Amino acid sequence: MAKDPHGRTLRLLVDTNIVIAHEDDNPAEPHINAEDAAALIRLARDLGFELLVSHGTRTDFQNAPEPRRTTRQRTLDKYYVVLRAVGTNHAVRQQFPASLTRNNKADMEVLSAYSTGAATALVTEDRLMRSRAERAGLANVFSLAEAIDWLRALRDPTLANAAAAHMPAAYQVNRDAPLFASLSDDYPDFSRWWDKVVDERRSVILLGDNADPNGIAVLKEEHNAFGLGDRVLKICTFKVDEGVGGSRRGELLLRAVVDYAVERHCPTAYLTAWPRHEKLIGWLERFGFAESAVTDDGEVVMVKRFGPEPGSPRLPPLEHHVRYGPRALLVDSLFLIPIQDKFHARLFPDSDDQQSLLENESCGNAIRKAYLCHSPSRQLRPGSTVAFLRTGSGSAQVTAVGVVEQTLVSRKPDQVAAFVAGRTVYSYNEICRQCESEVLAILFRLDRRVEPPWSRQSLIDNEVMKSSPMSITAVPEAGVRWAQQQLDT
Repeated sequence: MAKDPHGRTLRLLVDTNIVIAHEDDNPAEPHINAEDAAALIRLARDLGFELLVSHGTRTDFQNAPEPRRTTRQRTLDKYYVVLRAVGTNHAVRQQFPASLTRNNKADMEVLSAYSTGAATALVTEDRLMRSRAERAGLANVFSLAEAIDWLRALRDPTLANAAAAHMPAAYQVNRDAPLFASLSDDYPDFSRWWDKVVDERRSVILLGDNADPNGIAVLKEEHNAFGLGDRVLKICTFKVDEGVGGSRRGELLLRAVVDYAVERHCPTAYLTAWPRHEKLIGWLERFGFAESAVTDDGEVVMVKRFGPEPGSPRLPPLEHHVRYGPRALLVDSLFLIPIQDKFHARLFPDSDDQQSLLENESCGNAIRKAYLCHSPSRQLRPGSTVAFLRTGSGSAQVTAVGVVEQTLVSRKPDQVAAFVAGRTVYSYNEICRQCESEVLAILFRLDRRVEPPWSRQSLIDNEVMKSSPMSITAVPEAGVRWAQQQLDT
């Protein structure tokens, strides 16, 4: 079994529902998640992860009737290590009702086993279990799709890169592309509606090729819809391929929509979604959308504002950015982060070779990102503004700004890999090499690319820095004021 540079075995705890899908013991009726479960197991083994199951999973299998019991036991023996029984974790127990069903007990046992730190991450298709884990303070609890995305990115980060956004005419888009299949299921009149989109020349933002896109947003300006004000951007359609890198595609598409709205001075945007699309609604909430109303048809109206309304209380910088951003910063503290060319090109892939979707903003970037370095600085806090100072070829310049969500200092590759899950531009081997010395991992939200970049001379002239720093450096108050002015214009 593969180990990290410090001798620790890499471990993944797998819930019972994943094991059953992986086993897929009914050829007449294949399990709906069989293919994905098999992919997860292959990826984990390829990366050297030890696959764990809880003591309760084995107990469940031992209670199954023959011949299923024997078949499942063989699967456990071949692929998994069974953990010993553990006591119930207090924080986990608080997430369950006083009277426990059999399923409650099984879920509580799995979460308690995970809470011991026996595994780097937990994979389960049980949405309620993931919610309970989050409330109990357990991190890195992934759905099957999320776990596959994470492991694929660790093996080859470039696989998760999303195609750049562009704006074709609606008639150029292939309405029969696979991306539109589920839309046709939700809206039987989809084809007729698309005719209307073409006829009205509505704005379309597309990810990928016109013939086979992997993401699309259809936009329409309205007036006073749902009492939201004079200029409102309706996101008529927001859809991404949920395959590899699906979350990054969603972020890239959302970023393009925000850029479109801000450029056209629309202070508010909204979309509607059926309540059954809980995953989409929850995802939108992580980017500042909030439920505002319900349509006559029963769809939930999700609203995003791009700035505070008059009289609104001042929010902390991170909360302000999540609610109103990207392209919404309160700069209370500012830090310069020097970044070499080779890492800059990976962290901000649109820097040189992609044209702008809009007049003043480049595309090609997800919103949530992670950066690893060996800086000794421990000053960054949630809400700190960070300005990335590109170094290497040519004169140093600030090319991007963001806001810090969280930091981690560690030499454990498995811990770092789990911390940056869903955002990494580093392979697991690269993370292992980084962890030969102490790593500072920074989770941040990209607010915007700086166009034009802030030159080295302007940074010096405006007291942002005295000279190009070699490590993360706090910016003096005068420099902070200047930066806020630049971002507000």
